[in-house]
Amino acid sequence: MGRQGGQPKIFFRNDDVRGTLDRSLIRITEWFLERGLPIVHAVEPANLTREVVQWLLDIKRQGRDLVEIMQHGYDHRVKNLWQKGEFGGQRTYEEQYADIAAGKELMNRHFGEAWFPAFNFPYAPYNAAAIRAVNDLGYKVFNSHYNPRLSRRCFYALGRLLRRGLLLGRHVSWHLRRYPGTRLLEVDVSVSFIRQYLDEQTSCEFYHLPELIEQTLACRHLPVVGILLHHRYHDTDAKIEMVGQFVDWALAQGMTFVTLQEVFCEWAPRAGLVP
Repeated sequence: MGRQGGQPKIFFRNDDVRGTLDRSLIRITEWFLERGLPIVHAVEPANLTREVVQWLLDIKRQGRDLVEIMQHGYDHRVKNLWQKGEFGGQRTYEEQYADIAAGKELMNRHFGEAWFPAFNFPYAPYNAAAIRAVNDLGYKVFNSHYNPRLSRRCFYALGRLLRRGLLLGRHVSWHLRRYPGTRLLEVDVSVSFIRQYLDEQTSCEFYHLPELIEQTLACRHLPVVGILLHHRYHDTDAKIEMVGQFVDWALAQGMTFVTLQEVFCEWAPRAGLVP
C-alpha cells in the first residue's frame, strides 16, 4: 500500500501497564498530555491493581480522547519452556480463547466502555488459533509488527497475494487491511525506541535519535506508523527528552499523532469493515 501524499500519521503504543502505579508510567503519560499528544496504553488485564485501574480511569477522564486503553495479552507469562511468548506455539484454540476471554472480561469489568477493543500479543508470537480466538471474541483491531526492509515487504506482498496471515511459519503483515478470514483490522507497529532489553526492569539499550529518525523514514511509504514505548525503561530525564526530540522532529516534518481508534475509524471502511 503506497503513500497517497503527505506525511504518515503516528501512534505511540506503551506496553506492559501493570502492577503498582510507578512514577515512570505517570511521568510519560503526563508528558504526552501536556503536549496534547495521544498515547495508547496496552495493559495486562490479569496483572492490574485497583490503584492502576483507578489512575487510568482518572487520567483518561482528564485526557479525554488523548489516552487510549487496549489489551496486552492476559498475564504476560511464558506458558512453556520451549515457547517464546504467552500465545502461539503449540497452544490450542481452546487454551488461547480461554486466556483472551478472561482478559477481555477483566477489561470490561475494570474499564467498561472506557477501553478500545484492540489486542496485541506479548513477546509478539501467535499462531492461527490465537488469531481465530481474537476474532471470535469480537475485537476490532489486531496489533502486530511491520518490518519495512525490502525483503520483508516482498514477503508480505507474496503472503497477501496468497491471502495468508502466516506463511512458512512467519507473520505476514496486513497493516491497515482486513486480516484474512477475520473481521479484524490489522494495525502494526514498526519503530521502537529500544534496541535491546537487558532485563525486565529498567535496563536496556536505546537507539540514538538519528537511528529512530532513520527507522521512521524507512516507513514513510506507510500512511500510519506505529511506535513502541515501554514506560518503565523511560525512567530518566534524558530518556524522556529523547522522546521529545523525536516528537519535535516528527512535528517539523508535518506528521500528526493519532489513537488506534482513530486509525480504525479511517481505515476500517476501506478494508470492508464496519467502524
